[in-house]
Amino acid sequence: MKKGKIVILFSGGVESTALLIHYASKSNIVYPFYVKFGYLWENEELKRAKNVLFYLKKSLKNLRNLATVKIKSPPKRLKRFPSTEKELEIPTRNLLLCSQAAIYGYRKGIFRCATGSLGMYLFPDNKRKHFDKLEELISQGLNKTFTIETPFFGMNKKEIIRLYGNLMPLHLTFSCIKPIRGKPCGKCIKCREREEALSLF
Repeated sequence: MKKGKIVILFSGGVESTALLIHYASKSNIVYPFYVKFGYLWENEELKRAKNVLFYLKKSLKNLRNLATVKIKSPPKRLKRFPSTEKELEIPTRNLLLCSQAAIYGYRKGIFRCATGSLGMYLFPDNKRKHFDKLEELISQGLNKTFTIETPFFGMNKKEIIRLYGNLMPLHLTFSCIKPIRGKPCGKCIKCREREEALSLF
């Protein structure tokens, strides 16, 4: 793996927290980056992400502060309690995430970003070939080679927890689409996936 500076798409969930550890522990200077779309869970998610980062920075000195950007017109609002994979889909999400990471990185002279995507959801934009096309498009726009790294592709959440669970504050991580008074709803598909994976840790 190349070393240097990298922008990490970070939300404070299990995968993106593992992503910070993965890169920071290999001497990369890591710039966590959060994109706000205006969804109802984001305020709580962002607060939890900051708590996770504060915790990790105690031991990983090459983590930088969390940067955020807001997209004013989100592509789609999800149902109240998405219960299926299809209901989780947000069209063009990875395009928006990666392009915003590229813009942020460009201003700092960084031409790499990474996402914690596992490739497990069968969305059209959640395939490695889609990220390859995005790399090419963004590189053309920047007139500079830009890479989108997906080191966890092909893994599942249980494997991520097995590899990185002892290194992260699992109790601070957060994945919920409908938090209730700052707590996970326990009903949405993201809550169920998280609890299932944690039950085996």
